[in-house]
Amino acid sequence: MNFPATIAPNAANDTLEDIVELVEIAKQTVPPLWPLESPIAINPLAGFEDLPFGEAVGQASHIFNAPLKGAIRHWRKLAKEGKVDTTVLAQVAIERLGGPDTAFREVTQGIHALDLLSARLLEVKDFGPSQSIRSLGPAEQFVAKWCGAFFDRGLAAHPMPWRAKGLYRAVLALCAHDRQFEALAGGRAQAQAILATMPDDPYAAIRDALFEREGGHPEHLAWLRHMIARLPGWAGHLRWRSERADPEISQDAPASIADLLALWALMARCGHAEIRKTARDHDPRPAIQRHFVLPDRTFEHLGGQQRAMADFILGMSDVDLVLMFMEAAERNYAGKIASSLRKSIRQVAATETKRADAQLVFCIDVRSEPMRRAIEATGNYETIGYAGFFGLPIALRSPIDAKKRRQLPVLLEPQHEVVHQDETCDPQLVNRVRQGLAIRQVAGTAKQGFASSFTMAEATGPLAGLMLAMRSLAPQLAEKVSAPHPDVLHAALPLCTSHGDDSDLPLHKKLDYALGLFHLTGLQAQHLAPLVLLAGHGATTVNNAFAGALDCGACGGRAGGPNARLLAHILNEDAVRRHLADKGHVIPEDAWFVAAQHDTTTDVVEIFDEHLLPTSHAGRIAALKHDLEKAALANREERAVCLGRTAADLVTGAYHWGEVRPEWGLAGNAAFLIADRAVSKEVDLEGRAFLHSYDWQHDDDGSALAAIMTAPMIVAQWISCQYLFSTLNNTRYGAGDKSTHNVIGGVGVVQGNGGDLCVGLPYQSLFRDDGTPYHVPQRLLVVVHAPVERVDRIVVETPLLTRLFGNGWLKLVVIDPKDNTAQRWLPGETITHFNAAPGGWAPNHYAI
Repeated sequence: MNFPATIAPNAANDTLEDIVELVEIAKQTVPPLWPLESPIAINPLAGFEDLPFGEAVGQASHIFNAPLKGAIRHWRKLAKEGKVDTTVLAQVAIERLGGPDTAFREVTQGIHALDLLSARLLEVKDFGPSQSIRSLGPAEQFVAKWCGAFFDRGLAAHPMPWRAKGLYRAVLALCAHDRQFEALAGGRAQAQAILATMPDDPYAAIRDALFEREGGHPEHLAWLRHMIARLPGWAGHLRWRSERADPEISQDAPASIADLLALWALMARCGHAEIRKTARDHDPRPAIQRHFVLPDRTFEHLGGQQRAMADFILGMSDVDLVLMFMEAAERNYAGKIASSLRKSIRQVAATETKRADAQLVFCIDVRSEPMRRAIEATGNYETIGYAGFFGLPIALRSPIDAKKRRQLPVLLEPQHEVVHQDETCDPQLVNRVRQGLAIRQVAGTAKQGFASSFTMAEATGPLAGLMLAMRSLAPQLAEKVSAPHPDVLHAALPLCTSHGDDSDLPLHKKLDYALGLFHLTGLQAQHLAPLVLLAGHGATTVNNAFAGALDCGACGGRAGGPNARLLAHILNEDAVRRHLADKGHVIPEDAWFVAAQHDTTTDVVEIFDEHLLPTSHAGRIAALKHDLEKAALANREERAVCLGRTAADLVTGAYHWGEVRPEWGLAGNAAFLIADRAVSKEVDLEGRAFLHSYDWQHDDDGSALAAIMTAPMIVAQWISCQYLFSTLNNTRYGAGDKSTHNVIGGVGVVQGNGGDLCVGLPYQSLFRDDGTPYHVPQRLLVVVHAPVERVDRIVVETPLLTRLFGNGWLKLVVIDPKDNTAQRWLPGETITHFNAAPGGWAPNHYAI
């Protein structure tokens, strides 16, 4: 890692400004970690994206102490299932060995180099047991304990005192009464002596800790990064809190990553903050010798090229082996999808199109793909893919709940506030929701109290027991008799939007959002169907701390129904339509927009504001609802097979409080397709592809494609990486077993009764009950249907894309509409960055 010129080469004369700059660099080790209310997918290795993918995984494995031994076992299981083509894996291995001549060269006793490497990949157990539960040392437990207390958001009966001082200063003040700290310091006298000499300023504490260490800034930066990586969950939460959260969240309890590092400086004074040595990979030689029935120390007696090749193969790390499996899976998948799409394009080119009975705009989420196939199979329907927040930068406020819900990607700021008005709504519904909210708040507060929790159990025991029995034996009935959740109001209450001091969105803003739909998807206004359904999505699950992770990521981890409702209202306004017509987007008079929400757990599609449609569309909406029910059943049956359950059980499980896997979420995601639906309509993408509609013929300047590749595609890359790394090492990059989770402070989840915040996905979201991965941990393949030159220009001119594609974090294939060839983007210095395979698509153009 390079240092800014302003930082001196050694730390002897560091100023606090130097320390601030070092901390700013070190904090990039972890990405911001959003709280449970906005559980956004993150790439746990986002801070390593300036490195080639393989190098980044190796470095992170060392810094985070995240070995990949278990990942090799998982890949072997996937290979047995056929998820990895062993022929392609052999091809990757041959390339890794330097080509056929080297791969088939004898190493010893008739055993070739490829034999040795293949045995390490698929047969020999040359690794020890993997860790399923992360254990924390005393210092980590101490720091995590105080983080949990400091960042509590109202759940603790007795809040931590002195939070206004900041995290480091508050802990420093309380350590005088902390027996755990006395034990870490080696006794009461030592603890008092340490506290008496600790600086009050966190940066000064860090400076003192670094001054006592050997080396210059590279070594000091390494120490800071390792300390941050000791508790990456709390470090990530600190980054979110200080960089992304609303100011009111932290104003009464300020904290930054420097506070966390200052606590590690305190631990250093106690002798508990050394860089931990990463467990070394097991020596594979004994296992290889047993496998091939070779004498002991066979490889030590080799000489020359044979010894060099044996050392090379036997010296490969777990990371090296995992990357070969990954590359083989990616090649196999890319070859199949490119071939299928090219075939689909040829078939579609020979068919005539007619006006659809209805068009349905779904989120690009991979779970929309099978539902889109299902509804298309029921009748003359066309589906479109668009980001699930529908391009609306809004926040939602309910009249019964003071909380403001941000209904947009987390990196954006709301520009408008949408308020639910309850004057015209059923007052009984509003009152029931208010009562339900009050009961939830009282019960939640009572359960957190030391004494009140016992009183509450005594007072409500029989009723609570009845509800628990219903949740277990009749979960759907239990849901019906429960007080409705505040979320139901987004469907029942009229919307009122505001923009600053105005009571409504300005017309030019409405026009921008309407144009965004047409521009980014290639949807042609003059060809709209009589009915256009805008379908947001959400999920149904109970007793699930990760519930928000199943909702729409583009809506900040919330259901997208409100966004769909607002855009439908905008597109139905006469003034908006007139201005759209002035810009060449003439919407047919009989075309009406209606909003809906797709429940990805039950596949029920709820239609909103149906009463606002003209009576002339009554038959059309009735037919669409009927076909949506048919599609929902078909999709449930398809999904049930993947879950090993029945279609009916998917609905029951959505309301069952003991269901640890209500759906697979985005597990299995593998591709991001930027193309018109006609390109993929004839292909079963198995619910593994994000589908963003795009028409290259209506994007001459490439602005729409650039917007897609720098916004929704990047979000998909975060999702892909979260699933990938959570699968490779679920203990360090994931969240472990869901059955041992506890919510802490309302901000995150820990395993057991404390410790670090979980940074990724739980085991049940990624693995089947038998331990076989359901998710194949491979990098996201981006497939673009557009002229090669256009895609090349966008990638080369956009540093973010050049870095992600050039360093191998994403794979890119372009299907050029001019000749229907599939071409692979490769980084290099030539004018064009595409290598076309002779005679069409050939997977061997991939390289690690």
